[in-house]
Amino acid sequence: MMDIAEIRRKAQRDRQQGGAASTGDVRREPRPEPSRPAADAPSAPVVPEFQELSDDVFAPDDAALPVPASVPAAAPPVLDPLALILQGRRAALVEDLVSDTEAEPARETETYLEVLCFRVADETYGIDIMELKEIIKPRETTEVPHSPPFVAGVLSLRGIIIPVFILRERLGLADAVARGKERIVVVKHGEGLCGLLVDEVTQVVKIPVATIEHPPAVLDGMDREFVNGIGRHDGGIIILLQLEKVLDSALM
Repeated sequence: MMDIAEIRRKAQRDRQQGGAASTGDVRREPRPEPSRPAADAPSAPVVPEFQELSDDVFAPDDAALPVPASVPAAAPPVLDPLALILQGRRAALVEDLVSDTEAEPARETETYLEVLCFRVADETYGIDIMELKEIIKPRETTEVPHSPPFVAGVLSLRGIIIPVFILRERLGLADAVARGKERIVVVKHGEGLCGLLVDEVTQVVKIPVATIEHPPAVLDGMDREFVNGIGRHDGGIIILLQLEKVLDSALM
């Protein structure tokens, strides 16, 4: 037989061991395993860990922001001497450009006179090319009774009757030997046309208007009336004729 006292001590030890086991179970609770989705359940979309957002997402609503009672005064700007110097130079440069631009329209452009040059005897004469109608070769003319000696006669140019002036006779120059280069220069005269018989047509030149000189003082009478000015080109002298006077047959 077992001793009763021994049985009691054994029962007490079993009770103490059982209490310690229950206490350990409370402190060491097993972690629940994560629930695994069923095989047939749809998988959730994968959300990236980081996502770029526009500034509008973080832009606060102006109406939702509280209005501050007072705005602190901004600190005075720090003046940079070098920046002030550069700013002054830029302002001066702009003023110079503006002044130059404004001065350009005030500059007068040099004007030129286009002149048809021709030779009569040994002199070179010229007329404004705006007075020129055309240049033709000499042709037979019809004499006009009681006409001045410097008028060779008249001819028909495309149905228009025009008088032909012998310019060498009109200017009182010496006779010259014909060289086969003679031409009739058809010019405008009032409402009609007139022809000038010259020894040779040479060229068309441009003469600055500012360089045209007045007729020389040694000329007088009709010689001075016929000359409009003196031009220079390539070191030569061109006598500019005043056609209004040259073609006025009343001036004898």
